[in-house]
Amino acid sequence: MISIKPFRAAAIPFAALCFAPLSCLAQSDQGNLFEVVTLVAKPGMTAKFEQGLKQVYAYAKSHGDTNPVSAFEVMYGPDDGNVILLIPFKWDNVDHPPSYEAGIGPVIEKNLDPYVSSAHTSLMRILPKLGNPSPANSAPQKFYEIITVRIKPGKGDDFFAAVGQLSAAEEKYNPSPNPVEIYETVAGGDADEVVVAIGHPSFVDIGHEGKSNMEVLTQAYGSPAAISIENLLSSTIAREDVTIDRYRADLSYTPSGGGQ
Repeated sequence: MISIKPFRAAAIPFAALCFAPLSCLAQSDQGNLFEVVTLVAKPGMTAKFEQGLKQVYAYAKSHGDTNPVSAFEVMYGPDDGNVILLIPFKWDNVDHPPSYEAGIGPVIEKNLDPYVSSAHTSLMRILPKLGNPSPANSAPQKFYEIITVRIKPGKGDDFFAAVGQLSAAEEKYNPSPNPVEIYETVAGGDADEVVVAIGHPSFVDIGHEGKSNMEVLTQAYGSPAAISIENLLSSTIAREDVTIDRYRADLSYTPSGGGQ
């Protein structure tokens, strides 16, 4: 069952290395959309892949790129070792690319492409009214629990209704300093997929026990309503996958300081 609090073991982030065509994702709510790119290094090419990524960042910095990139590495899961980049996205940057994007394509082709076996880009929207989103411009946590949920077709409204009630109950009866961010797919992936990213300041923090969903729901709404909400949520979920990611500051890009 999905948990809108530290789930004892998951995390998030990705991003496409195409600062050019896709650079800053945004929808009606500016800042809620992100480009997520998953990069897989060729076997034995990890060091060259990481150096190539830093060279792309160096070019971006030297040409005035103002768009940050947060990098994460999958630690546990079938895709361990994959690097995921998370990039803010603005719709109008595709039609009117910033000037600093000119020329970055050949730099990527030369320094990064030879060492990448696959890359996948998707657009995702954070849902700021659910979970416990991080404050704007806050630094990423060291580790993330990532819970990828596939909602049963036609059950999206029920899922988000139940998650909204659980999220409200958590906020009032089980507040936590851990940021919890919930993303839905906009393009480039399963339309019924939702990603829950729970941040942790340390690895041991992932293992801390907390109240169960049922305990929190019962406190907030009483036993009969809690059972109903739990059953509703359970009935909407087709599959859950859990991974743990770690933040890679050395593979991230902050415009003020350049690639780290």
